Amino acid sequence: MTSHHPADAGQGTPGRRPLRRGRRRTRRVGAALLTAVVLLIADAALLAFRIDRLDVPLTDAPGTTWVVVGLDSRTDLPAGAPVTDFGTADDVPGSRADVVVVLRETKDGVSVLSIPRDVVVTTATGPGRLALTWLDGPQSTVDALCTLGIPTDHLVSVDLARFAAVVDAAGGLDVDVPAPVRDPAAGLLLPEAGRQHVDGATALALVRSRHPERLVDGHWAPAPVDPDGRASAAGTVLSALASTARGSVARPWRLQPMAWAASGALTVDDGTSSLELASLATQDVGPVQVLPVGEPRGGTAARFPTAETGAAVAAAGLSCRR
Repeated sequence: MTSHHPADAGQGTPGRRPLRRGRRRTRRVGAALLTAVVLLIADAALLAFRIDRLDVPLTDAPGTTWVVVGLDSRTDLPAGAPVTDFGTADDVPGSRADVVVVLRETKDGVSVLSIPRDVVVTTATGPGRLALTWLDGPQSTVDALCTLGIPTDHLVSVDLARFAAVVDAAGGLDVDVPAPVRDPAAGLLLPEAGRQHVDGATALALVRSRHPERLVDGHWAPAPVDPDGRASAAGTVLSALASTARGSVARPWRLQPMAWAASGALTVDDGTSSLELASLATQDVGPVQVLPVGEPRGGTAARFPTAETGAAVAAAGLSCRR
């Protein structure tokens, strides 16, 4: 595989028990992101004038397909976050599609696919990982998904960095940390294990952590490498955010600041109306299916599509026409 983009390999969250089936982790992450985004959209649709628009030619296919992309970049750090901890936009340039969730609406209901960020797709410059396609803009991501047979009728991007503002507007989150963890490069330090309340900067640091260390016999040591570890941390944070968003219904003083922060974190294609955004939030969404792809190859994060990948796309009723 060739790519002109820098690598961004991740490591696992310290102290987390390894799962026998790696897909369970990704399923939780996709479901957590979807739940959080849908709840945020329900509020943010009321402040549609603050939602930025993307001028992106989309694909044509039967039914309605929403693509929700969780983006990570260093352009917009949370207020007060030192760039020495998180890295500057020059150190870590561009935005990566860290989480990609596809919702397929038909007369029979809504099905959901979580697309592994490291699946290899075809781009204008050659093969590369899906996560890196957004570095060339949203059109590149839409086109890359089409090579997998996945169309895009509606595109919603979520700035994960601005999730910090949403977390702070919600009054923080309660997360369960299985073991003491730190990652100086991400600005992360949680010296105690167990359930604890964190602010937006800490929640973002948990999601961004790539080189965590765990406390062993009073000394910090690198955690075992786990390619799905960052996804697990993201699932923990996003699940907590979804829970907090639901709880805010009983605390109306939280709703307006959360909606304001959430609307600033969302970008949608210019063909999607506020009514369509609101309708997405009312859909009865079933379980999330992880798109099957191959295992990482050659010591890299790259995972190639397989025959099972194409079969799963076809079974979901997806097809892409340009």
